[in-house]
Amino acid sequence: MMKRFILTVIVSIAVVTMVSAQTAQKGYVKTKGRLDSKGQLIPGQRIAGAAIQLMGGHSTVGDANGNFTLTVPDKKFFLSDVRKQGYVLSDPDVLKKQYACSSNPMVITMETPDKQADDQLAAERKLRRQLQAKLQQRELEIDSLKEHNKLTEEEYRQALQQLYAEQENNEKLISDMARRYAELDYDLLDEFYRQVSFCIENGDLLKADSLLASRGDVRQAVLEQQQKGQALQERKKQLRRAEAVFAADNEEIARRCYGYFERFSAQFQNDSAAYYLELRAELDTTKVEWQLAAGNFVDDYLADYHKATHYYERALRQATAQNGPRHPSVATCYNDIGSIYMGQGEYPRALEHYQESMDILKENYGENHPDIATFYNNIGYVYKKQGEFAQAMECYQKSLEIRKNFYGEQHPDVATSYNNIGGVYYSQGEYAQAMEHFRKALTINKSIYGESHPDVATGYNNIGLTFYAQGDHVQAMDCYQRSLDIRRSVYGENHPDVATSYNNMGVVYYSQKEYDQAKEYYLKSLTISKSVYGEKHPDVAVGYNNIGLVCCLQKDYAQALESFHKALSIIRSVYGDNHPQVATNYNNMGGLYKVQGDYAQALEYYRKALAIYQSVYGENHPDVAVSYNNIGNICYRQGQYAQALECFQKAFAILKAALGEDHPDTQFLKECVEITQGKMQDN
Repeated sequence: MMKRFILTVIVSIAVVTMVSAQTAQKGYVKTKGRLDSKGQLIPGQRIAGAAIQLMGGHSTVGDANGNFTLTVPDKKFFLSDVRKQGYVLSDPDVLKKQYACSSNPMVITMETPDKQADDQLAAERKLRRQLQAKLQQRELEIDSLKEHNKLTEEEYRQALQQLYAEQENNEKLISDMARRYAELDYDLLDEFYRQVSFCIENGDLLKADSLLASRGDVRQAVLEQQQKGQALQERKKQLRRAEAVFAADNEEIARRCYGYFERFSAQFQNDSAAYYLELRAELDTTKVEWQLAAGNFVDDYLADYHKATHYYERALRQATAQNGPRHPSVATCYNDIGSIYMGQGEYPRALEHYQESMDILKENYGENHPDIATFYNNIGYVYKKQGEFAQAMECYQKSLEIRKNFYGEQHPDVATSYNNIGGVYYSQGEYAQAMEHFRKALTINKSIYGESHPDVATGYNNIGLTFYAQGDHVQAMDCYQRSLDIRRSVYGENHPDVATSYNNMGVVYYSQKEYDQAKEYYLKSLTISKSVYGEKHPDVAVGYNNIGLVCCLQKDYAQALESFHKALSIIRSVYGDNHPQVATNYNNMGGLYKVQGDYAQALEYYRKALAIYQSVYGENHPDVAVSYNNIGNICYRQGQYAQALECFQKAFAILKAALGEDHPDTQFLKECVEITQGKMQDN
């Protein structure tokens, strides 16, 4: 099942409704330019025979020297595909950018998959060495302060603890930075920015600072540029010339902002890196791409959803003003805003934005396009989260049909659709059907990627979940272990997917009442989540919740309550008070008070959870049924059988409608109803 279900970038050209003059755009295909160990340029080599497809129009094949000519029906265009056997695009975003027809040649960069992977691995090794060198330097500085009695024992200990926490958080940016450097074509940079990038990549950050600073204070430059913009309004006679100068200066300053962004990213200083992306976004608020880039970074690395929404909505306004309300760039903005609502549990608003985005893309691409399939997945995920499984299944089936028609059976996106369909069956307790679809997905991914790939690990994880749900803990643990082994071999120890594997293995131990083992694995998962995301993240809250559950069963009630409160504090700070995960916390706290015999407190928290679930989902959702069951259980224990029966009957009716009468949870509620009716007759 997809962890990240949204489509992050969708940019394409609208259907042309008027015939315009055709233009020839020349270009060539090549391998990446690189720098040697001394920073000298090694130019890329031309690639013959690449096939280039224009979106909705002309296609061509490069000649023996890699040269090609595209017949472009308008001054602006998009590419839909570039293919060459044995090669991949070094920058996949080539297919997501809008191009303006120009006398300058269009340069497309490709590499062999092995070389691309080697470049990313080499970049990652350099970044890791920088990280380690920084750690050692800071340790020496702290040790020196301690030796010269400038730090107390407590200050020394706190300084080291803070240093190690910072270093763990830095791990999150390594793969992203490595990917950026692996995609970089040094042929396309001038000498100045080649040297800046070379210094950053090789850890010479002081020299990078010096180079960037040699062109002046970028903050002052932004201020001066804004003043120039105001002056342009007063100098209409020189407007064209001034606008040309202004645009060139914008690009130069923006490149410097991005240079600083990369410089701080290399040090994993996310706040500073975000500052320069935001500075670039403020430099020209009409640049849709710059607004989305700032929003995406703030969303992914700072979890500041309010600020991310600000940039996404600004991008939406600009994309609409520049291209009209039905352009694919507008769809991109609706999608990113929808992802924010989705993460905050505002499912109707997420659905509204995803639907609007998909409607726009259908107008441009028609029904049978891979991006449409992705949106059916997104919308299906919203329905699944709301417990509307029939509608979720319908969307996932549509997505699968489009992808199979477009790609054939053997494609990763087809495997994703099988996984999502399996997830719906899993949620409904139809485990045989779930297992069948999870195995189809795993078979496809293994045939494409081999055994050691993250998508293969996800397949083993999903099959493990199904074995666990069927009560086969041995098989479940075997699948989880396989998934963990792959994820650790690909990512190392410090990665969210590794944390997920540890968490799932902890769940198995928890179910087997091996609470010490469960707690050990939950702690491993929590430690990784905190190192990747920091303290204030939903995944960290999940870790505290799980540890609280174990402590509760170990009768360490004080520790359980502390863990639940930590989880609740994080979830409320991220999502606010009216979110399903807040309700989950209230349920857990209610369970804690129940086992201690404090039924009044337990009932209070169960009712808080019910109110949130009803507010978010309405009345007919499995989580609402869980709350009714919990409340009914307390009423039953207090001898209030009439109230208990009412709650059990409501829960039973909801699960029967949502999951069917044969689902184990439905059968359990049916037994609760019958037992309570018997009690009432006895009395």
